[in-house]
Amino acid sequence: MASHQIAIAKATFAASLLRPDPIPVPRDDIAQFHTLLGAVSTQCSPTNIQRCKRWVLSNVIQSTTRITALAKFLAALSASFSDADRSTLVSAKRETSAKRKRLHILYLISDLIYHTKIRDRDTSVADNFLPLLANFFSSAASFKNSPKHLRKIEKLLDIWAEKHYYSTNDISKIRQAVETAQRSNSTTNEPADADSRAISNVTAKSAKDVPFTMPAMHGDQNLPWYDLPAGNLMQHIIPNSTRPIDPTLVKPMRFVPGQVDEELFASVKTFLEQVETIYDPVACNDENETPTWDVDEVGRRIYRDDLGDVIAGDEGYYGWSTALWH
Repeated sequence: MASHQIAIAKATFAASLLRPDPIPVPRDDIAQFHTLLGAVSTQCSPTNIQRCKRWVLSNVIQSTTRITALAKFLAALSASFSDADRSTLVSAKRETSAKRKRLHILYLISDLIYHTKIRDRDTSVADNFLPLLANFFSSAASFKNSPKHLRKIEKLLDIWAEKHYYSTNDISKIRQAVETAQRSNSTTNEPADADSRAISNVTAKSAKDVPFTMPAMHGDQNLPWYDLPAGNLMQHIIPNSTRPIDPTLVKPMRFVPGQVDEELFASVKTFLEQVETIYDPVACNDENETPTWDVDEVGRRIYRDDLGDVIAGDEGYYGWSTALWH
């Protein structure tokens, strides 16, 4: 979507907020909304969703004009998300992908509709978003080779149908929009002929079948001790001792060369998946559309109630585990 269309939608939404309908919203508060919305699109944590939703509940739902302007702005914003600027491998790993950003916008809309229509029995948000929902969902589903992503979209629609967010007919129309987007992608993504498909299948299989091998050592022996992987400190830790570790003894651990056994491979894979949830809870959270937990400043996974208060927590990633300290 062209940048001027987003600018127009954003300006229209801002204008609706500045009008006394019922009271004008200060410009600083409008800027705060865009900050909150940016946080939601980047990381769809319960905290980010709740903060953005509360802002909308306080400043938007009192006016039908504002709700409509918000819906159009979110539609323009969602359609504008693109991976074109994720050109380098480093930036691609650090930045949230376009498909996840579009999915995060859907989660925000879903939470808004649940709070207003299901919880408060106010249909204004649901009614004003309905004409644009097919666009939201088809845009989120318009990505190739993303079965896990598509399952999240389908499960979200299942929840909507189960909770009666909309009528059966409305849900069916949205599902049809999702199916149409997927069919168009699958058609354009198929190899030109049978030989091309066979070659691609063999290539993919070969890449998966390559065994993992142990490195010669854990880190670069030319690096100072403080730049080595933290695991190299483990062999120097003496239980129940306050004696400091001699930095000159911290060297990269050497490994027995050969193929990695399955148990080690499974442990490392599980560990990396847990680490990834810190940066994108939605992507790795056992297929739940809106994760029930968040991550605090030191990497601990925490659980919150409806008011956003912490009610429980567990182990973290940035540092020693609780069990090790005890």
